[in-house]
Amino acid sequence: MTTITIEDAIAIVDAAIKDKRLSNIQEQLLRQTWEGKTYAEIAESCGYDSSYIRDVGYRLWQILTNAFGERVTKHNLQVVVRTQAKRFRSKAVTSDIPLATHPLSLVNPHNPETLTVQGIHPDVKRCDWGNAIDTSIFYGRTEELETVKNWVIDDRCRLLGVFGMGGIGKTAFATKLAEQVQSDFTLIAWRSLRNAPTVEVMLGELVSFLTNQEIAALPQDFDRLLGMLIAVLKQSRCLIILDNVESVLRSGEITGQYNEGYEGYGELFRQVGEVRHQSCLILTSREKPHDVLPPDSSDRLVRSLQLTGLKEEARQMFQPELAIAPETGKLIDFYCGNPLALTVVSRSIHSMFDGDIQEFIDQDANVFGDIRYLLDQQYGRLSEREQQVMYWLAIEREPITTDNLRQDIVPMISKSQIWESVISLRWRSLIEKNANSFTQQPVVMEYMTARLIDEAYQAAIAGNPEFLMSYALVQPRAEDYIRETQIRQILQPLSDRLLAHYGSVDTLQRELQILLETLRDRQTAIGYAQGNIMNLLRASQSDLTKNFCRFPERVTEHSDLQILERLLESDRAGGLATWDHRIPWANNPLAQQTSESKTQIRSKNLYYQWTEGSLEQLQQELKQQPKLRKRYHAWLNETEFAAIDADFEAVKITDTLNQPVEARLVFINEVNIVEPPIGLPTPSARRAEVRRRKQALQANRSKKLG
Repeated sequence: MTTITIEDAIAIVDAAIKDKRLSNIQEQLLRQTWEGKTYAEIAESCGYDSSYIRDVGYRLWQILTNAFGERVTKHNLQVVVRTQAKRFRSKAVTSDIPLATHPLSLVNPHNPETLTVQGIHPDVKRCDWGNAIDTSIFYGRTEELETVKNWVIDDRCRLLGVFGMGGIGKTAFATKLAEQVQSDFTLIAWRSLRNAPTVEVMLGELVSFLTNQEIAALPQDFDRLLGMLIAVLKQSRCLIILDNVESVLRSGEITGQYNEGYEGYGELFRQVGEVRHQSCLILTSREKPHDVLPPDSSDRLVRSLQLTGLKEEARQMFQPELAIAPETGKLIDFYCGNPLALTVVSRSIHSMFDGDIQEFIDQDANVFGDIRYLLDQQYGRLSEREQQVMYWLAIEREPITTDNLRQDIVPMISKSQIWESVISLRWRSLIEKNANSFTQQPVVMEYMTARLIDEAYQAAIAGNPEFLMSYALVQPRAEDYIRETQIRQILQPLSDRLLAHYGSVDTLQRELQILLETLRDRQTAIGYAQGNIMNLLRASQSDLTKNFCRFPERVTEHSDLQILERLLESDRAGGLATWDHRIPWANNPLAQQTSESKTQIRSKNLYYQWTEGSLEQLQQELKQQPKLRKRYHAWLNETEFAAIDADFEAVKITDTLNQPVEARLVFINEVNIVEPPIGLPTPSARRAEVRRRKQALQANRSKKLG
């Protein structure tokens, strides 16, 4: 008597109901009924109420009764299916149906009735590498390759997703992996989805190779092609690689949705992951389809790998003399080890800067050419909400919680919306998680900052404040060092660009005032626009703002100008700072003591991280004695602590409303690096504690309101 397995039975049922498909719960019920389980047992294993399972069973038996032409019940299921198998077999003998499309060719290889692939023994090895790339030059990834090889060979993983941002090396990794495990497989096929073929076209080509049949001889409908593919995956040990899966996913929405007409890919991935077989399908994609489980899943048969950048091995991508240069490490960190970005940069340094890495760094133009094109592609696929999050992460400049992100966005959105966007962006590899906060890689942040400036510029010259309403160029609630960075990286470049467009400060200010008037005509929805325009007016007040580290306050023609001239003409390290907004130093002695350029040193907020309470003490001392010399201690950065000898002078400058503002003029006499006191918190630790306190206060307020 012919042995009928549950896989045989499902193949026969699929063939009988033709264009219809069993739902997940119907297939589960069919499988467990075949094993002799009661409705109550099936309900418990599936997590449903038993009465619901009975209803599903009643409808399923009705469907099968109509399909088979004889009554089907829970108790006679196996008898009816066995009868149907004999009918299918007799029809195949007397008809012209291709053997490979017959329902009984879709069963597992242990069934003696299984039909073999046309003219090919299942153990004959055949490969179709398609347009797989050459991986003779391949850097690093040793640990990741070893891990994934164990998944594929030892764990018999059925579906493996390799994900990561563009240029990270997914295609090269999948190719190298396939080369290293190919001896364990009989049939190997590589296909690219870059041009977004329909699932029927892709399956037709794939099944044609796997079954050694002409495409014209194959069925055209998705269900039968998928059935044939699953049959081969059971019958032979197949390794299939589908590259660039993001091409069939929908852009402009949360990641994972399929383009209209491409939903069949989801069903393909689902069946490959769920149906028992002996093969492996590897996907590469910038985005994760919904049907592929995340990396932290406990399922050993459906796995995911999120590729990150290369580490020290990335130095091999540079010319030998550049590979050992200390500046190369800075490039690797900035581009987070992205192989494509580093390849572009390496070629540019070699061809445009005669191998001088520092000269390339000093250009301050890190996002260009293929790097920009790559990021343009990924940005273009984002939903509107994801774009908002990306802009705000670039504005914030450091890791931020989802609660704070939600407060930034106007109008405010729900917690679920912000979480959906953040999770989606993580799967697109565009943001990184840091404890409970999120941020961007440096190159992504620079790209988004440039986009932000460009959008704000277009909005300003068009006289349309909509974009300026949505995003703060300078965050009023940000800490001093962040606000200074926002001024330097966002506000001032935008002001410079607008000044170049209008040709004079007077014209620029007149246009900004007109934009302000436009806002005053609105009753609501001003958002951040008014603050942005006021900040642009401040930044455009005087050309001296450029010479003096983009000082944001307006100076008068008399006393303020003299103060600035004294500082700028001095050879001593010095600076000017208001008490609530600190300004970078104009001159800096450390530029002569480190390998960093003067430009880099001056862009840093040095000497600001005073030990707790000492800055307030200085303010009181200057009220009693307008000029004094003081020795104090401060953090220069996260690791260096210094004893500093400086001259201080209490001065007054004017704000944009011509109101006097207290400030201090500083000249540095001596800086000595010393050991910090034991237990003294670093600047980042202090900032983290401030954020923790703010979050605790917010939580308490929310609790009281709730």
